[in-house]
Amino acid sequence: MPLDDRKKRILFAVVTDYIMTAEPIGSRTIAKKYNMGISSATIRNEMADLEEMGYLEQPHTSAGRIPSDKGYRFYVDTILQNFMKEDLSPPPRVREEVIAEFDEIVKKYAKILADITHHATVAKMPKLNPDKIKRLQLIPVASNKMIMVVITDTGIVKNYLLNLCQSVDRNVFEFLNNLLNDKIAGKSEKDIFNFLEKELKDTLGDMAFMADELIKTILLSLKQLQETDVYTDGTLHILDFPEYKDLNKAKNFLSLLDNKSLLNEVLEPVDDFVDVKIGRENRFEEMRELSVIKTTYKINDRVVGTIGIIGPTRMDYRRLISELTLMTRELSNLLSSIYNDEI
Repeated sequence: MPLDDRKKRILFAVVTDYIMTAEPIGSRTIAKKYNMGISSATIRNEMADLEEMGYLEQPHTSAGRIPSDKGYRFYVDTILQNFMKEDLSPPPRVREEVIAEFDEIVKKYAKILADITHHATVAKMPKLNPDKIKRLQLIPVASNKMIMVVITDTGIVKNYLLNLCQSVDRNVFEFLNNLLNDKIAGKSEKDIFNFLEKELKDTLGDMAFMADELIKTILLSLKQLQETDVYTDGTLHILDFPEYKDLNKAKNFLSLLDNKSLLNEVLEPVDDFVDVKIGRENRFEEMRELSVIKTTYKINDRVVGTIGIIGPTRMDYRRLISELTLMTRELSNLLSSIYNDEI
């Protein structure tokens, strides 16, 4: 049965008040606070109907009502319908003027989002194919140390420090850079492995002492490009919620955020817009009392990762959806501008 306007207004009042107070709300409170122009007795009857329809729950017989997962879902779907019509064009909050390592930029945005929302945030880094290395750059930092910069065809940057057993003349770096880019950049995984195993030491000649360190670092970079990393921030914000004053409940939440395998599945991208999972809509038992709001971030319209907010079902969905959307839009614009020349 569809909800009429009066039931919708009462449901929105219950959800809004419960988000703010974490206390069950009664008909008299709604009548006083929300000026609906109807008596508390009428509101009480409507709330009973909403409970019977599954939108509200009554935790105790003498208590007021709280939203159910179904009630939150109606509230969120209505928000999202209106939200899609809004023009979101925030001023920039973060800017990077130089090429930085991709992961560090995403982590910075996840931290800012956690600080702004006072919720735990999670970010999923991209998984890339190993034959997508576009360029390698060796940069000397000391006579026996150098940094290998790996740039993928999506512009993602990874930095690795190499410690050598002997000193290297700086004049050899141009040779090494040309050699590695000729043999590795843009090549398939098979071709890269063949070069490392069969050709590198012979090609280096007198510099063969560098081969083991180069091979180890290149293989590490290929392995990491195939892995998907999950980063979390703001986990202790959960202790600010009355629901999580219970130490066992808080401990379970913190353990959940340590489960990278589970979070990796939770953060699988769904579409280009915001996806919200509420309470029992989550397929993992550990998350049945939580909500997840997530969306994707991109480089030049290509989805490369996901950022999400995790917290109690009693969360301020309107504000969090807005903050998450603004932050990921800005992150996408920044990544596209930084790595545009590398794609």
